[in-house]
Amino acid sequence: MKVIHTDICPVCGDSELLPYLSCKDYLTTQEVFDICKCSKCGFALTQDFPSENEIGKYYEASAYVSHSDTHKGIINTLYHLVRKIALKSKAKTVIQYAPKKAGMLLDVGSGTGYFLNKMKSKKWIVTGIEKSEQARLYTKQKFDINCQDSGYLYDIPCQTKDVVTMWHVLEHLERLNSVMDRLYGLLKDDGTVVIALPNKESFDAAHYKKYWAAYDVPRHLWHFSPSDFEHLAKRHHFEIVAVKPMYFDAFYISMLSEKNKGTFFASLAGLAKGSLFFLRTLNNKKRSSSLIYILKKK
Repeated sequence: MKVIHTDICPVCGDSELLPYLSCKDYLTTQEVFDICKCSKCGFALTQDFPSENEIGKYYEASAYVSHSDTHKGIINTLYHLVRKIALKSKAKTVIQYAPKKAGMLLDVGSGTGYFLNKMKSKKWIVTGIEKSEQARLYTKQKFDINCQDSGYLYDIPCQTKDVVTMWHVLEHLERLNSVMDRLYGLLKDDGTVVIALPNKESFDAAHYKKYWAAYDVPRHLWHFSPSDFEHLAKRHHFEIVAVKPMYFDAFYISMLSEKNKGTFFASLAGLAKGSLFFLRTLNNKKRSSSLIYILKKK
């Protein structure tokens, strides 16, 4: 299997990447992958991850809810209950920071299309990009929305999008800096980019360490903190105008993390601990399990 070995930090360019954690792929293969951390800026990355052409097998699991839309199990059932609330919150965030009330929106990594459909109902002209053929077919059948394969990102004319969204997607993409450059290019001058990412400096990440479900190796290639992402945004001529917590993620990630640990009644234990992490983030939002970054062109 071809793997990608990283010698230089993609955020700051430093060449000293130190061992940080070894984490297991709990979803599919049970393989162990190493996470390294940049000695200069602190950015972390999965080392020796499968190349883009070979990583597909690591997504082939019915439990991978963003592609399959499965309701199987307590954790996925809770995911769907929360999603209705989360969709409202996502739409509200986009509209709050968008340059207009309705315009051209691109959602990269659109999964099964629920967010696209939500924005379509609010009169936005939506385009989705999704690598999974199964998810693209689901979106077409359920919402009558056509989504494009991942290569379409580089076919879109420059300066044509008012908003680009990436909900827990950037951490999956092999060509991190290339994607950031592309987002800048296709965005209108007054446009907005909305990117949601797991936060490796969250309270739950600190607690669960190698069991933290949001490391999700090898599907998650890059592991951000707020300062990491600020460095990356500046490198690509973006300004972060707001950072918002995704409060519900603490519950979902904690439940999955307890499952990774093999905890008896993992769902209940995860809900209890997720509640504690949620309460702590009320006074320290930048320690939330996931964060939404709102970007504008400088």
